[in-house]
Amino acid sequence: MNDEAINVDEKRTNESDPFKKLINIAMVIMLVALIFIALFTFFFSMQSAIGALLAPQYVELTRAIFSLVVLGAGIYLVKMFLSKKW
Repeated sequence: MNDEAINVDEKRTNESDPFKKLINIAMVIMLVALIFIALFTFFFSMQSAIGALLAPQYVELTRAIFSLVVLGAGIYLVKMFLSKKW
């Protein structure tokens, strides 16, 4: 009798796993979207701050360096993320 109860519990768990997995994937997608929105907002706000805080002759150089640093960090993170074994 105890074995039957365990089998029923396993079936219930297996049936709810795809739903939980779908919910988890949806949450991850929403969080990644929010992260990208925050990243773009930060990037353009930083570009504006650079323009407001620095002397005009250094603005474009500083923006280019900042963009290059962001690009390098993004490439590094994507490479690190893709190098993990799935």
